[in-house]
Amino acid sequence: MSYKVKKAAVLGSGVMGSGIACHLANVGIDVLMLDIQPNDKSIKNKNYCR
Repeated sequence: MSYKVKKAAVLGSGVMGSGIACHLANVGIDVLMLDIQPNDKSIKNKNYCR
């Protein structure tokens, strides 16, 4: 029995996770990417995103 993959979730959006998500999307698979978001206490310099 074979299955066709229609959707996938990738945990982690670093170099490897984003690469996997990109390959899946390129072959027509809907991709959901999830990554952690640091809390305010772990961010020493809050301007790091600017």
